[in-house]
Amino acid sequence: MHAIQVPAGGSPLPAAATSYVPCVTFAPGQNESGVAEQRIGTLVAERTARRRLFYGIELLASGPGGRPTCLDFNHFLPLLPTFVSVVWLGQRYWDVEPVGQVESLQLARHLATRIPVLPHVSAYRMSRQRLDQLLALNFSSLLAVRGDQVHAEQDFLVSQPMVEQSRRQRGEQISVCVPGYPEGYTSLGDTPQNAAKNMQFLKAKIDAGADCIITQICYRPEVIVQFVKDCRAAGIAVPIVVGLMSHESFRSYAMIEQIAGVQLPDDLREQLDQLHSGHVKDMKSDQDLIRRFFVGLTVRTVRHVLDADVGIWGFHFFTLNRFKSVQAVLQELRDLDVIKDSEKD
Repeated sequence: MHAIQVPAGGSPLPAAATSYVPCVTFAPGQNESGVAEQRIGTLVAERTARRRLFYGIELLASGPGGRPTCLDFNHFLPLLPTFVSVVWLGQRYWDVEPVGQVESLQLARHLATRIPVLPHVSAYRMSRQRLDQLLALNFSSLLAVRGDQVHAEQDFLVSQPMVEQSRRQRGEQISVCVPGYPEGYTSLGDTPQNAAKNMQFLKAKIDAGADCIITQICYRPEVIVQFVKDCRAAGIAVPIVVGLMSHESFRSYAMIEQIAGVQLPDDLREQLDQLHSGHVKDMKSDQDLIRRFFVGLTVRTVRHVLDADVGIWGFHFFTLNRFKSVQAVLQELRDLDVIKDSEKD
């Protein structure tokens, strides 16, 4: 997920904290001498050229009740994430002043001392002046997204002008990543999709200076592969990282389906409904079945994309601050010899 809004009927986001203390435990020796390359686009291109699987994780700066997210990198050993991205909550962050006090940016600043970091920023109620202030914080990378909601008091209706302004102000000192949508702009509801026009929109953002693409959730690996091929056919040469989400519960899946409009294929949705129905009827039923369902699907997606040999080696896990399923996916890929311990950095 690249920007999160509250779905209709959902719980309101807590107010932004006045003080934020990151809760991060780094692994022993994790980049103690500093991070050599912070620009995500350059880093992803370098890692892709090695033809070895690598991954990133996306998280929110805080969880329920506004408590800071606790992240322990030791739980990801032996293969640590190559980078971390931090979600921008448009409805929560738009009026925090100064912008450097936005908790996602505070967390990103803390992480950047030990690992490359990709803070998000959405167009929701964003002004050109505020974006300039954010860029002046001198982050090396930024993920520019439109977000799912639009407000009359915002200068950017789409993300392309944000890309242009970022590149104009920071030049080659910043990497600007953008989302890619294998199934189109599904968050817009029943709006008819025009694949050719969607690709033109993406190409315009690349021409404006974006140097990396991270794809939106897609549960159909063949669609992801075709999207990569279509990008290359359109002259888009920047590196692409495939976004993944291994849900830990039916509730998580249903929430993301409502927010992003991305759905499982019918046959897989039927399997999930059966698992969920069994869990509801029998509270003693093992909730782990649903978690394993999504772990298996995520592993199959990774293997399908790798086997397609379309030049994709990077994957990005959208976690919603739930890390156990990500760790389970990594372990299964290790058991299948897709990830080798010798690949750790």
